[in-house]
Amino acid sequence: MLGLALGCVFAVLAHGLNIIWGVLKVVNVAHGDFIMMGAYLSFFANQFWGLNPLQSVVINAGFGIVLGYVFYYGMFHYELRNKSAITLQIEMSTLVSTFGLSLFISSLANLVLSPNFVGIHWNAGSVALGDIVLPLGSLYISFSALIIVFATWLFLKRTYLGRAIRAYSQDIDSVKLSGINPTTVASFATALGITLAFVGGGLLTAWLPVGINPLMGQLYVLFCFVIVVIGGPGKMWGSLVGGVIIGIALDVFQVLLPSSMATGLAFLVLIPILLFRPEGLLG
Repeated sequence: MLGLALGCVFAVLAHGLNIIWGVLKVVNVAHGDFIMMGAYLSFFANQFWGLNPLQSVVINAGFGIVLGYVFYYGMFHYELRNKSAITLQIEMSTLVSTFGLSLFISSLANLVLSPNFVGIHWNAGSVALGDIVLPLGSLYISFSALIIVFATWLFLKRTYLGRAIRAYSQDIDSVKLSGINPTTVASFATALGITLAFVGGGLLTAWLPVGINPLMGQLYVLFCFVIVVIGGPGKMWGSLVGGVIIGIALDVFQVLLPSSMATGLAFLVLIPILLFRPEGLLG
């Protein structure tokens, strides 16, 4: 049960990466560092204003949307402007540039925030289901994560801008012919992806009472990539499917093995999927 709840939070983390990867066709290696920044933002909101991880979602979303636009125009705009297709050269240049950004952010955070682990101790009570005792805080976070994933899917499916984003992911020229500015679409999609990273990082703090640190993004970006590949790049509900699979795998393996080994084994879930469903479970 706890694995299922954690998987919902993982889904939000991967959802942001999935949107940028699926729409812009570029790999954002720095995604984990935005998750780390969201976690610290929730931590400081708790320290200064007493907000719990759920209450800090609005603050995280506000910072995320602003930094998302800064991230797009600083990292992607020069490479993507006036382009009708994403070439291998663009993919490689954005990969290298986001990798460099990731190193810069994590190093700066390590210097400014110190490498000491911190966390939020939030106790919203618990509920007993037979022999299983579930913390209510984690359940609230998980339900919120499901709502976020559903709301994002609804936005992309039902709104004008959402449909423009999906059209951009399939054919940039068709977006231009429709009179839509491709830069507007690409920049908003990037900002949405980074916002989800910030919000997911904040929600994740409910599971990390002592686990927030400047280098945490290096682990969670790997989780995000694995989740996206499991569900299928560009498949919005794939993030939820992959997140739940990884969350349950972690929960099961941690009962049987030390934490470090459990994490490694959880990644091995990817191997049979790559062999038999390389396009992802929902591909």
